[in-house]
Amino acid sequence: MKKITLFSIILLLAETLLSQTKLPALFSDNMVLQQQFEAPFWGWAEPGENIIVKGSWNNKAINTTTNPNGKWSLNLPTPKAGGPYFVTINSDTLHNVLIGEIWVCSGQSNMQWALDQSMNSEEDIPNANNSNIRLFYVARQLSDEPQKDCHAWWDECTPETAKDFSAVAYYFGKNLNEALNVPIGLIHTSWGGSTAQAWMSEDVLRSDSDYALYYERQQATERKAKRGNLPIDHQSPNQLYNAMIAPLLPYGIKGAIWYQGESNTGEAVLYEKLFPRMIKNWRDDWKQGDFPFYFVQLAPYEYDTPIIGALLRDAQRKSLNTPNTGMAVTMDIGDPKDIHPTNKHDVGKRLALWALSNDYGKNDLVYSGPLFKSVEIENNKIRLFFDHANGGLMAKDNNLTNFEIAETNRIFYPAQAEIDGETLIVYSKKVKHPVAVRYAFKNTDEASLFNNKGLPASSFRTDSWLIITEKVSIESSFDSISKSFIITLLAPEGFDIYYTTDCTEPNLQSNHYKKPFTLNKSTSIKARVYFDNTPSVAIADYIFIIHLATGKKVKYENKYADKYAAGGDWALVNSIKGGNAFNDGNWQGFSGKNIDVIIDLDEEKTISSISTGFLQIQRSWILFPEKIEYFGSTDGEKFNKLGEVTNEIAQSDEGAIIQDYTLDKISGKYRYIKVFASKIPLPKWHPGAGNDAWFFIDEIVVK
Repeated sequence: MKKITLFSIILLLAETLLSQTKLPALFSDNMVLQQQFEAPFWGWAEPGENIIVKGSWNNKAINTTTNPNGKWSLNLPTPKAGGPYFVTINSDTLHNVLIGEIWVCSGQSNMQWALDQSMNSEEDIPNANNSNIRLFYVARQLSDEPQKDCHAWWDECTPETAKDFSAVAYYFGKNLNEALNVPIGLIHTSWGGSTAQAWMSEDVLRSDSDYALYYERQQATERKAKRGNLPIDHQSPNQLYNAMIAPLLPYGIKGAIWYQGESNTGEAVLYEKLFPRMIKNWRDDWKQGDFPFYFVQLAPYEYDTPIIGALLRDAQRKSLNTPNTGMAVTMDIGDPKDIHPTNKHDVGKRLALWALSNDYGKNDLVYSGPLFKSVEIENNKIRLFFDHANGGLMAKDNNLTNFEIAETNRIFYPAQAEIDGETLIVYSKKVKHPVAVRYAFKNTDEASLFNNKGLPASSFRTDSWLIITEKVSIESSFDSISKSFIITLLAPEGFDIYYTTDCTEPNLQSNHYKKPFTLNKSTSIKARVYFDNTPSVAIADYIFIIHLATGKKVKYENKYADKYAAGGDWALVNSIKGGNAFNDGNWQGFSGKNIDVIIDLDEEKTISSISTGFLQIQRSWILFPEKIEYFGSTDGEKFNKLGEVTNEIAQSDEGAIIQDYTLDKISGKYRYIKVFASKIPLPKWHPGAGNDAWFFIDEIVVK
């Protein structure tokens, strides 16, 4: 009898487990459902199983049956904002459920940027106790195929849960909650450094030949990868859509906010088309109409190529032609030396202004700064008209700056600007017959034009002239027999390359590149691309320093990161020095490892100096070593310390800093040179404290 009873219990337990429905991570305790909405619910159970869903606000049962694959879905009508409620799904119960407004918050690092990394975090984090704001933080994942679920859960907003949540999303939600007094649900799904194409579906990208280059780039990267490695990352097409958007579909939402674009600078013309298509991609797949989509325009920043930031900002401005979109301008709250401005409070507030005015009936709010609308030429001056001038324009510190004006020759001169009511008059003594105006159209230009509510104007241009930003890249190989470099210059198909080797700026009268050439002495190469006789605004400048270690064998005690290999074992002695960008292909990266490299000069040589280049970008977790030690040896086994160079640059210094650490006045003959730097942790004040700093090193010059 006891055996039969035990067996019956086991059978009953097995039947119960088999009958339980599996729910996506979105459906859990503490969740928020979109108010007054046919809220989609879905999950998985045994094929043919009956599913009953009830909300405690009315206890009305909604029924469905799983399909042959075990999938079920239904829509649960929700009431006005309120709660907490509970929802039952067969035998499962979801507790502490609120009804309110749901917003998806996505993009790259400026959306990912955490509250505890942001300005005023010491004050705002302790005050982040609000059970009517709920946070859903999607884990960063990659996938080749659309996924059914993600790794995340709903939390009530507390100091502990808010501190590592998106600061922009938090401030956006906080502003909505305070203005509407309804629960707010924030779904945060972002990845620092990601591209827009990574957030789009394969079907959409494959449907347009203009986007084929993304797959061509990916295939080229895969062909270059070492055996056993698949170089798929957060910039690869479709990867983030599949892993971090598809699992959210078709959860009931009010709209989306977006902060991205830095990783698409350099291809603004394509982004002008790509970004609106991404918005349509999301709207089509969510199947909830043209829901509001509000985005952040990039702040001024010193990119390593002229104008690319301004062009991307302009592509974003033009995206406002997409219905039911809005743009938060940040021309006045950025930091030209820091791609991650810490003022996320005003970013979230400005996004919220768009939503409150357009979606929640707060019609008295001024929600946008001036947006260029049209132009009229008045003799030797140009008059500009704006939307959102809101009763008048104003100048920062009574000084309008960063205006340029041009005639048909397309040469722009600095211009004066004067406010005339809701219009602006622009002119220059050097321009008699103006046809075009640009405002804040350099990467680092900051706002000087505002409306009378203090919101800044977007950068803009009135012309549609071709601007080329493509940059020549370079490959080199060292021929140890001839002691010379074989130089290959690369540019996109259809572009011509002109170059010089005498430090002058290349033009159409310079050397026209047709095939690889050789160099056998230290040289500076300047190169630029031309298209239809129009030059690129970017001039590539490569300095070759041929020295005793050039082309020699390098032994690594600790291997560099595969992602920042800079061409491999030869990178530190290839005579090409890295620039201001850590990912320019010339810097070699080390994380959590000592730099410990030995160069074999082939034979004993008299050494007078050794110099090593390092890069620091503390916001990107890249710091200088505390010191660099140099050693010499004749046999490769016993090394004598030649000296050390101590770093004197503060770890807190902002921007990209390049420093050569040179040990002079060396005397003696050595065959082997050793360079050593101990790994260091990120300092306690740093947002990444607790992790090791990155070292980025390039060219060890031995003379």
